[in-house]
Amino acid sequence: MPQPSRSRWWILGVVCLLSALGGCTTPPPRWGELVEKKELADFDQPRCQPAAVAPATDDLIVYLDGSASMRGYLNRRGASAYRETLRLLTEVGPLCEPAMKIQFRKVGGSVDAPKPWEALNPLPDKEEFYSLPETDLAAAVRSFAANLEGKRTGPPPRMHVLVTDGVQSTGTTLAAAFRDESLKLLDGADGKPPWQATLFGIRSQFDGKVYSEVERTHATLYKTEDDQQTWRPFYLVVFSSDASQHDNNVARLRRELRKLESRPEIHELPLSSCFVAGPPQVEVKGDPSASGLGPRIAQVKHKQPDAPPAFNIQIGMENNRRLAVMVRPAWSEAALSAAPADQLAEMTEWQVTPVYPTTENPEDGYPRLDDIQVTAADGSILITGQPGWESQAKSPAWRIFRLTGRLAPKKRLPDWLERWNTRDDRTLEQANRTYNLLATWQGPWERSPIGRQTVATLYLAIGPK
Repeated sequence: MPQPSRSRWWILGVVCLLSALGGCTTPPPRWGELVEKKELADFDQPRCQPAAVAPATDDLIVYLDGSASMRGYLNRRGASAYRETLRLLTEVGPLCEPAMKIQFRKVGGSVDAPKPWEALNPLPDKEEFYSLPETDLAAAVRSFAANLEGKRTGPPPRMHVLVTDGVQSTGTTLAAAFRDESLKLLDGADGKPPWQATLFGIRSQFDGKVYSEVERTHATLYKTEDDQQTWRPFYLVVFSSDASQHDNNVARLRRELRKLESRPEIHELPLSSCFVAGPPQVEVKGDPSASGLGPRIAQVKHKQPDAPPAFNIQIGMENNRRLAVMVRPAWSEAALSAAPADQLAEMTEWQVTPVYPTTENPEDGYPRLDDIQVTAADGSILITGQPGWESQAKSPAWRIFRLTGRLAPKKRLPDWLERWNTRDDRTLEQANRTYNLLATWQGPWERSPIGRQTVATLYLAIGPK
């Protein structure tokens, strides 16, 4: 057999050397195997934890604030988004899943027993219904957990809707009492699963008196104009004991509200809904504003269509350009009803964590991702970081980083809450706002379950070129 020539051995040696320098001895991770063997932490974690199923009766209870401050929403001069909403609430029960029987309870200093609409006297679409001097909203929320007989031993109604101008007018702590009762249900009590809740804010035409809580003897006569910014807000406080159907039933209510003839301004404060509808859109590249050698980037193709985005990124041993990761979460309809995408992006916090290999070889040198910076703009989140190596003296190996974005409600409130809030309800200029709206809902928002939600997860495998 002929022996290889000396030149051929030289060529083979150069090829092997180049292969080693090119990282061929440490190929990119085998993503299919890693996913199949569940070697990547939280790779298949659900975006929102499954909601608990709790025993409940197929009843929808509508609580109507019967105080005199609500009378103006009927707008004796013409159209009224409030009156249209009342009509909707008499019809929405059969549209829910499961279909629910509707009953109504009048709320004043106490809470009346449930009745069908036709048994209310006077009816809620008549001014005479709104004659009570005060409203105990906290008592209404306390009654949610009782069954139709007023006992707490049996399953409660599946869904509750409190219709109100949002002002607690009995007791010494006012907004705090209403807030605290809401938090008890959201947190779960007496060994029962947490309830789910959504606040709808709706502007309506108004013609009547706005009664002050700052100065209890003071009332302002207020008439709205065609400009919706002059319309006075009212609220639907929606609680569900059966968390498994809350999002679906709130979505049905949302769709029906958007059909109101008055086309009022409507906002939401979801306190337990899922804020994402799918995997995020992600783009990874070398930061165009930075210097250095650019990376080689390839997106990983997963078998699962809804798997978190993943990328293989090859870098040099030195002088690497910063990485730029642009993330656009797939916000749900509930999230976008609370705030626009740019505000939602500002409500996120990000963490970068090495997740693979779980046990690292001390003879290998692994990549780093340092100086992480996060900025939000135009509904997207830009995450930049400086790639490099822990040691250039060791054999370069691959490392996988997980980037996780979570909702952080304490970072900011949806701006509609601030725009609709007032601390002084004695003036005509403030009559299109709600007294102590922030004091009532900031606590539930900041402590709500949405603060534990993951809005985006992605994986970056970084290794040698």
